[in-house]
Amino acid sequence: MIFITDKYNCCGCTACAALCPKQCIAMHEDEKGFLYPHVDTSKCIDCKLCEMACPVINQAEPRKPLKVFAAKNTNEKVRLKSSSGGIFSMIAERIINNGGVVFGARFNEQWEVVHDFTDTIEGLETFRGSKYVQSRIGNNFKKAELFLKNGREVLFTGTPCQIAGLQRFLRKDYPNLLTIDVICHGVPSPLVWRDYLKHILCPRDRIRKNTVSLSLNEIPNLSGISFRDKMAGWKKYSFIIRTKSVFRSDRNSVLPSKDNILCHDVL
Repeated sequence: MIFITDKYNCCGCTACAALCPKQCIAMHEDEKGFLYPHVDTSKCIDCKLCEMACPVINQAEPRKPLKVFAAKNTNEKVRLKSSSGGIFSMIAERIINNGGVVFGARFNEQWEVVHDFTDTIEGLETFRGSKYVQSRIGNNFKKAELFLKNGREVLFTGTPCQIAGLQRFLRKDYPNLLTIDVICHGVPSPLVWRDYLKHILCPRDRIRKNTVSLSLNEIPNLSGISFRDKMAGWKKYSFIIRTKSVFRSDRNSVLPSKDNILCHDVL
């Protein structure tokens, strides 16, 4: 069974929990906000499928790229809403136009980062742009497998750990599966992200009284978040939180990437 003695040896991909035939593995959030597997030993039948699914235990041999390309989307509006060149959107649109399904990371109603899927061009909007937080995979490995077995093309995007977890979960190659790894140097904690948003958006009197335990869906008028917004140009992109004012137009909270100073636009 999966037994974590050193958290360094777990990437939180959820492949073990998804593959367990007895559903005796649950992902629990630790004190830092990261998800780790916990096994109900009373239900475990010691089939070792969880160990077979683990991409850390079963690491593949290092490989070099066969070819390297540089490209960008010719649609400027899509590029501005993307982190870099907007190539994800072009590939995803091709998959959807062929009747396929696209999996990616989006914000949910509480502004947490979660994985989800869409089979419409309009649905790609929420997947665009970087989200520097570890996403919750949920049961999307199983959903992807079902689409693949039904013969639909599937594009699955995620961090290298998540893609490796998906491939270990599937246990076979599917010709109708295309994966895109988002290169990362480690993912920030969802707990830190939640606390940061509460600190930025909660009324100051509640912060002073240390009463910021409210959930993010209790924070009114939060309308959008962009980690690499291009409003100041491509070389001076900014972290932007958009909130709606009841009396005026949208108000932006801007964190410029250059000087790391938080500014509030007064509108």
